[in-house]
Amino acid sequence: MNDIEIISRDDARRVPETACAFANSSGGRIICEGFDPLKFMPPGVPYSIESDGSVYVPALAWRKRPIAFNGRVYRRIEGQNVISGLRAKSLIAADAHESSRDDRPAGNLALNEKAISEFFGKVTELHPEMKIFERGEFLRRCGVFSGKFLTFAGALMFGDILNVRAVLDYPKRRAEIEASNIWLSYTEILPRLTSALSPKCSEAFTEIFTNALLHSDYNVDSKINITIIPAPARAVIDNPGTIRGAIRNHRLEKMFALSGITRRKFHGLDIIRSYMPNFTLQQDMLELRTISTLNLEGHSELPDPVIL
Repeated sequence: MNDIEIISRDDARRVPETACAFANSSGGRIICEGFDPLKFMPPGVPYSIESDGSVYVPALAWRKRPIAFNGRVYRRIEGQNVISGLRAKSLIAADAHESSRDDRPAGNLALNEKAISEFFGKVTELHPEMKIFERGEFLRRCGVFSGKFLTFAGALMFGDILNVRAVLDYPKRRAEIEASNIWLSYTEILPRLTSALSPKCSEAFTEIFTNALLHSDYNVDSKINITIIPAPARAVIDNPGTIRGAIRNHRLEKMFALSGITRRKFHGLDIIRSYMPNFTLQQDMLELRTISTLNLEGHSELPDPVIL
């Protein structure tokens, strides 16, 4: 059976890379939701448009296979080595290393069944065509498993290896809310922290919180801390890893996109700065942390502490 990749309008930039991946393997089908795939298909990669608007990319012989690198697609030239040179080799090796960080096996860890069930419901609600897959195949296609092995991304999303802690630092008491995986962090902690905020503030906070979950360097640390400070009302989020220009956790990005966590039309910083124009990200190069501080609007005391 050929592979299937579902790409939303907000993630259309992935079409060239996906088309190259299918051309370099056994072929596959790209389902584009809400946009014209022809505007994004790379030159030199053959394809056919199917009746439902999806694009089928056939497998190519090795000498005709394209190369996707840093968002651009290159055609192989027979008789020439397109990756010659130490610099090119080191760049490709570094990119491949980053791309596989959350792809490695995570060991035999138990997954949170409630979180898996909620994830399945959310993904199939947004992508009804995914309902045809049985559970194991569904989780493989979403990136939770690679073959029969649980990926590190899957363990972060649904396992018990992550610590996200929100500390509510009030004058007369200190409350904490904790979660052990990304799904619980997003579905349980985030609503508690945004329930008392103004709509624009809540949108900006959600963007910062989501970015911290998605772009963290979980190889450095697996702890994300959110501190709510009442006077003046502000939130400080610090997460492991410093800022980098490209996506760090590719499998997590796929899970976020499929479940609708990341489906915004505009760039995240634009959303945040439309609420707080002077917002900046800070990096702690010694501790390898990224710190975000957001002023809170409509802040009031939040629920009592709970461990999720």
